[in-house]
Amino acid sequence: MISFGPRSILLLVGTAHGLVLAALLVRAPANRLANRLLAVLLAAVALRVVPYIIGFAGFYDAYPWLSYLPYDWSLGYGALIWLYSRVISTGELPPRWQWHLLPAAVQGAYYSVMFVQPLAIKNFWTETFHDPWIVPIETVASLIAMSAYLALAWREYAAYQRWLDDDLSNREEFRLSWLRTFLLAFGATLCFWVATSLVDAFVRPLNYFDRFPLFLWFSLLIYGLGLGGLRSATVGYPRPDTTLEAAKREPAGLDDGVEAAPLGSPPESAEAIPESTRVLPQAPAVVPGTERNADWTTMGQQWSEIVRKQGWWRDADLTAPRLARHLATNTSYLSRALNEGLGQNFNEFVNRLRVEAVQVELAKANLDRDVLSVALDAGFNSKASFNRVFKRLTGETPTDFRRRQSLAATPES
Repeated sequence: MISFGPRSILLLVGTAHGLVLAALLVRAPANRLANRLLAVLLAAVALRVVPYIIGFAGFYDAYPWLSYLPYDWSLGYGALIWLYSRVISTGELPPRWQWHLLPAAVQGAYYSVMFVQPLAIKNFWTETFHDPWIVPIETVASLIAMSAYLALAWREYAAYQRWLDDDLSNREEFRLSWLRTFLLAFGATLCFWVATSLVDAFVRPLNYFDRFPLFLWFSLLIYGLGLGGLRSATVGYPRPDTTLEAAKREPAGLDDGVEAAPLGSPPESAEAIPESTRVLPQAPAVVPGTERNADWTTMGQQWSEIVRKQGWWRDADLTAPRLARHLATNTSYLSRALNEGLGQNFNEFVNRLRVEAVQVELAKANLDRDVLSVALDAGFNSKASFNRVFKRLTGETPTDFRRRQSLAATPES
């Protein structure tokens, strides 16, 4: 007898809402590739919950031929997690990405073939091979694949974070909180799944009802990630100009026979920097191949003074490649001068100059401008990012800093 009880209804509500959100993701106009990958992932997890929804409602008792319904695509979860993270981070799929989904395709084909077999053959196969052999192998393979791909996805996330720090001055606008939440949610899912499998294998066999908490978690995961993905569906993510390999900022020309411009040399074209503002760094040149012996500290200090005097840090859209062109060098040398010479990444270097300029303005006793206008003039492009950066670099909010300066300037009565 078919009867939807509390268990089946709970699973149905969360899963159905998640599928609706996945459908909306497919129709989202921005980030189409990433959103569609997330929608496919949510649908694959939802299919894994379906047999428990109908099972708790009594469908298998009423219609035993429903066994082996092709619902399990768990060998593809990890690959889809990684592909989604990769597209968010780089804007494109890796070469031959389809091969990563082959295990899931084989898994789906297996269930599809078994689903159309006569019930007698299904029952024999279940008792003889499926339950004692296929299910354990399938579970272990799914967990290993998910662990490996989660590690790869986290590496993509970390590499993207480093690129934002090394190349963008306004990286506070791109905090990637959604991608981090996405990966942590699947990390928690993996832990829950592993714990359930270990209990089943080494403590006591878990029946259909014992596994309800795990599949309730799957249902909540679908709903939560669907909602979070839809909220982030139109977020614009900056992309590296080149591939991840080129983003290591190797000097241009070292591998293609074209000699790279040494540190301190003028730009090849007068169009690179206007004549009226051109200030070339007076620093020892670094010939390609001798970078290990370069005095990156001296270089970083000299370039820091040039940037400070020229005021290039006021450009809200300043990037490392743009600043490198101003300094007549390349992003590899600039990055090493900042990281090895000054102990700062590009983002911190630029924003420290901006914060210092804001502090100077806010410390003026007769300042009649609001804090936001001062921040915008210094190169920040939003109040939220300015407040986060100021608090991170100074340990206090701009309002607290201004109040403290006012109190210090007020003579005691």
